[in-house]
Amino acid sequence: MNQTYEKTHLYIISRKYHKKKFRSISGRYLAKSLIVKCKAEKQRFDYLNFRGSHFSRVEFLDTEFKGCDFWGTHFKKCTFQKAHFADCVFVGCEFTDCIFEDTSMEYTTVVNTNLSSWKNIKRGDHINILYQYPVFQHSDELDKALALFKDNRIFRKYKLLYLPGNRYNCLNIYLLQKKVFSQ
Repeated sequence: MNQTYEKTHLYIISRKYHKKKFRSISGRYLAKSLIVKCKAEKQRFDYLNFRGSHFSRVEFLDTEFKGCDFWGTHFKKCTFQKAHFADCVFVGCEFTDCIFEDTSMEYTTVVNTNLSSWKNIKRGDHINILYQYPVFQHSDELDKALALFKDNRIFRKYKLLYLPGNRYNCLNIYLLQKKVFSQ
């Protein structure tokens, strides 16, 4: 598969009395984006990385999120109405005064995220909630396999197996192990 991410920062800020529309996007690295007072109605967001992004007063109405990464993402006073999350990852996210109405979630992993405001969310199949960062099972064979990808430019750029400082991406390796050994 030769899929690549386009690296972009979004700055969508609506002015008074004029709410901008947040349109469907796929396959983008949108880290550290700022989206304020926008509306995403009947939109689809596929395979987006919102690492460190901030959403404030955004309305997600009948919107689908598939394969999105929300690492350290902040949501403030956002509305999720009939939103659906599938194959997403939430790590260290903050949800402040958000409203969830008829929102659903499946095949999603949540790590170190306060879920107290997650009311009215239908949790479907394979929701993995971790209250601390996972540790994966090491073996000599796994260490040798991971070493093969250590210098791979694409794997390093998108932090798939390694984080800066040659640290393992424990969450991704844990999820891969879980997927492989559950079959």
